[in-house]
Amino acid sequence: MERFKIADKRVFIVCLLLLAAGIITCMIPVRGFVPHNMSAFSYCSLVIIWGLSIRRRILDIKVRHRIMTSCVFMILLFVLRMCKFSFFPGIAEIEEMVWYAYYIPMTAIPLFMYFAALRVEPVKNTQRIDVMEKVLVCAEAVMCTVVLTNGLHGLVFDIQVHPDKEYTRNWFYYLILAWMIVFGLATFVMVFRKCSLSIARKRWYIPAIFIAVGMVMLFWYLIGGGAPRIAGHKLFQLQEAYCIPYITAMEGIIQTGLLAANTGYAILFDYSGINACIYDKAGSPVVSSRNWKEEGAGEDYRICSEDVSGGYISWAEDIGTIRRLNTELEEVTEALENENELIRQENEVRAERVSYETRNRLYNRIATAVRVQALKVDELLSKEAEDPEEEKKELMHAAILSAYIKRMGNIMLLTDKSISADTEELYLALRESLDYLALKGCVCDIVKNGNRLIPSQLMLLSYELFEAAVEDVWSRLNSCVVSLECENGFELTIALDAMADSITSVWNDRQIKEAGGRLTVRYEDDTQYIKMEGLS
Repeated sequence: MERFKIADKRVFIVCLLLLAAGIITCMIPVRGFVPHNMSAFSYCSLVIIWGLSIRRRILDIKVRHRIMTSCVFMILLFVLRMCKFSFFPGIAEIEEMVWYAYYIPMTAIPLFMYFAALRVEPVKNTQRIDVMEKVLVCAEAVMCTVVLTNGLHGLVFDIQVHPDKEYTRNWFYYLILAWMIVFGLATFVMVFRKCSLSIARKRWYIPAIFIAVGMVMLFWYLIGGGAPRIAGHKLFQLQEAYCIPYITAMEGIIQTGLLAANTGYAILFDYSGINACIYDKAGSPVVSSRNWKEEGAGEDYRICSEDVSGGYISWAEDIGTIRRLNTELEEVTEALENENELIRQENEVRAERVSYETRNRLYNRIATAVRVQALKVDELLSKEAEDPEEEKKELMHAAILSAYIKRMGNIMLLTDKSISADTEELYLALRESLDYLALKGCVCDIVKNGNRLIPSQLMLLSYELFEAAVEDVWSRLNSCVVSLECENGFELTIALDAMADSITSVWNDRQIKEAGGRLTVRYEDDTQYIKMEGLS
């Protein structure tokens, strides 16, 4: 991971100066004109600068927002300190409520840091995390309410003397302390578990040291009964002992690579092979790839540019590669046209409807989806059969495969930019395949009830399921009946008089579940029933 740049070093030096200023001003006794809130202002400035750097460096918006929310609570903690000692002097009731209010940011900071760790990729179950966040926020609200109303029940502090606050800690205080420790440690553990970079995981001790130092400072403060002193001068107070370790630990996590940050673009340009350059508003290059040449790029390249924040970016687009890919796609299209007229017509419609960029993307998908069937068609049509009856069977087999190639390509085109598709298209595809299957002598029928929109991926899997079942029992198939129920949900049932061994209840199980479907297979009365259902 790239280390601090010149600009980042300046920010780092400013943060160190603010930290030193906070420590020094905390040690100065409160007398005369010396503003005893100077340390709080220094630490607030430090938190603000670090929060702005997080806003610039962290790419994931959900992680960034939760860390910055923790920064807001850190600032609130120092503001509450200033309120207690400067804004309401001598008012015991307000001082006591402000003292209780300390625990609002002190419990919220580790909680939102933990939320940020939960949102670090990979995130397997977003809905579950959303529910967990809501539950924990409600628990946080209840905890803060109990603290703020301590004067009514004394569950947190049992105060014997007002306003000097001679008190003892009750069981709810230790619950709050456990809350802060558990979520602070859980943040580090969660980020460590999600990181897949071995070199970053080996540096786990760097943020762990900051966390340990923070816990030592906090326990030192609590066990000592207040701010530690050197020669009668306060070394630090509760707020900085609580916030600074969080900042240093999180910065250690970012710098070691446990959490992805917005750095290393210069190296990224060189390793990615992108031929581009970023300019500032004055037109001076800021970051460029190793082989960047704006002039004399060649006829196979064109220079493109786009405005970005603070300037613009220029890059060379390789048109020659696209041209060669289009040529290869046209050759594949021509070969398919020679094999089957139906495929040729489909390719012509597709060539008229989409631009060459879309064609470049779709052709690869379609060619991959029907590659096995296309190779089988080529094999069947190029083989010379001695028996006329055998040649007829091979032609019929090629016809059903060609129908699948055509219809699958058509469905993929129609569903390319749509998350749902009409079951009428699936019905037409199934009916055409059954028409070709009837040429073999099979008894075929299709029944359709109603019409509805279903997920595009579920439609593609349904047609692929039909083709896989038919090809599996091609030589043994005598009858095929298809039922398409679309009135109260989606249900496709395929009844075959032969057992398709390759079709089981776990056929493409992961893809079917992601598409919102369910597959069941049963065999009874010498008939195999294959049912695809839509769950939503």
